[in-house]
Amino acid sequence: MFRVELAVRPRPGVKDPQAEAVQESLARLGHGGVTVDAVGRLLSLTVECDTAEEAERITSDLCDQLLVNPNLETYSVSVGEVA
Repeated sequence: MFRVELAVRPRPGVKDPQAEAVQESLARLGHGGVTVDAVGRLLSLTVECDTAEEAERITSDLCDQLLVNPNLETYSVSVGEVA
């Protein structure tokens, strides 16, 4: 069994209204020196399989089929064994 952390972010150049809203709120709170690059989502999955490579492949398939809009988003995967 493997623990998979899947980070999904907007593609560079794609409008990110959530990041813009957070940026504006931070500026209003006096944090003008902080820049919000993107707002995304983090999914934590447990994948039952034999190898980390297989867990990454399964996760990639899930992203392609359901979890990520390839026109607007990109993703990164981190795989570790469940203790």
